Amino acid sequence: MGKEALENDWAIVRGFARSVFALSEATGQFIKYLVMALVLVLFTEVTMRYVFNSPTVWALETSKMLLGTIGACGWGYTHKLGGHVRVDVIYALVPRRGQALIDVIMSLLMLFPLVFVLIGVGTKWAIRAWQTGEKMIESSWLPPAAPFRTALLLGFILFGLQCLAQFSCDLYYLIKKRELI
Repeated sequence: MGKEALENDWAIVRGFARSVFALSEATGQFIKYLVMALVLVLFTEVTMRYVFNSPTVWALETSKMLLGTIGACGWGYTHKLGGHVRVDVIYALVPRRGQALIDVIMSLLMLFPLVFVLIGVGTKWAIRAWQTGEKMIESSWLPPAAPFRTALLLGFILFGLQCLAQFSCDLYYLIKKRELI
């Protein structure tokens, strides 16, 4: 197989990685509006409770659902930016190729098993919530749980895709000694 054929093989991986990076960026840009919605919900609750002495029945669960969605759907974007926790004291001292090796090994040992569990459990939760009509029970409002559970699952899937895209970039760097994208 010639050099050009090998590069064409990586073209699919490059296209996948670019698409996922763009999706993670778009998701991160969307999530910032959910943060503003969360602030508005909490402001409304505080105002209703302490100014009008009339607390809401919906703000607690709405804020929990928004915060959970922000967290889960923001994981992929955070991973894209390299914002997740690692021992940077050691990692920063290692050359780029060493960093790629660490990232590939840790992805295989730790990250992918975690993502697999999150997606598996999230899928079960979402399906069960839709099938049973599960309700959130923190307040008398009793909103349906299925949309929130589905949002969590979506966040887990987006995180998994970003992990695969980053893994592809690191693996490419290990093999080719240059960046994929």
